[in-house]
Amino acid sequence: MIQFDNIKLTEGHIARHIPTGSGAPGREAAIIDIAQDLLLAYLEDSGLMDMVALKGGTAIRKFYAGREGRFSLDLDFSIDDKDVSSEDKAFDFISEIDGLKLGPFTYSISERRSKWYIGLSSIYNGNEIFKTKLDFASFPWLKPIKKGIVELPIHKQYGFELPDIHTVRLEENMAEKIARLNRTSTARDMYDLNWIMENKQIADTIDKNLLRRLVVLKIWVDSFGMHCGNVFWRPAHSPSVFIPEKWLNDRKPKDVDAEDIGTLAVPAPTSEEMIEKLKYNFEFLTDLNDDEKIVALSNQKDRGLVIHMLMELPDGRLESGLY
Repeated sequence: MIQFDNIKLTEGHIARHIPTGSGAPGREAAIIDIAQDLLLAYLEDSGLMDMVALKGGTAIRKFYAGREGRFSLDLDFSIDDKDVSSEDKAFDFISEIDGLKLGPFTYSISERRSKWYIGLSSIYNGNEIFKTKLDFASFPWLKPIKKGIVELPIHKQYGFELPDIHTVRLEENMAEKIARLNRTSTARDMYDLNWIMENKQIADTIDKNLLRRLVVLKIWVDSFGMHCGNVFWRPAHSPSVFIPEKWLNDRKPKDVDAEDIGTLAVPAPTSEEMIEKLKYNFEFLTDLNDDEKIVALSNQKDRGLVIHMLMELPDGRLESGLY
């Protein structure tokens, strides 16, 4: 079992973890980043991560980008168990986290407008409560992996070795970000996707054919929903057609949702820069095969084809029970 009583943090350690020039927002993000490390280590060590996989921007920073990535303040998970609802798992986490103390940090839970938040307080933020959003999604389509957190100087102060953490496969994480960018233009998703494709060592490991297939399937399921036994992926929005050429070329700087763009990086890239990089980095999305072109049109009558394609995904996790 991990012991959390040997954590040795000082104001100097935290200051060195803050991106140069990021000011107060960078300090808050750095404190949350450290508290996330400790919480993830605790959840993995206690077995609560056995049927849960971290995803989203936090997973990209923790497992791939390290200091090169943007700080991500949210904790997004997928429930890796067909027999457990996201609501049940959320309550398991909430009951375990609320009141938890790890080293200098105390964790609390609050709820607002049907969304859960983790509160973080410590002497380093004057016991003010910093909040990070907690979200749970249904069963991941690809088998999650266990991956180590990219080593950073601050980790030496924890007094223990960070364990490998359950996380969704990078292709599935990227596909969800690409699908979201099909209906909106969030700066953080654009930044994360560009960073991945510009890091050759990581980009070369990505199965682009699988990523394209996941993109069209994610967009279709987000449009119409899908069941697999007890799991239900609820429709996230009205039907959304995926036209790769439009996805690449029909995005204007004024369309970019600049939420948290100031903490993406220092200095932060402009909307124009991120848009141009997307065009170059994701041109391969135009290479849809015939089945993918049909599904990309987001017609509900193609449910049979979508089910067939889901059943054929690697790892065979959706081979039966789809409807």
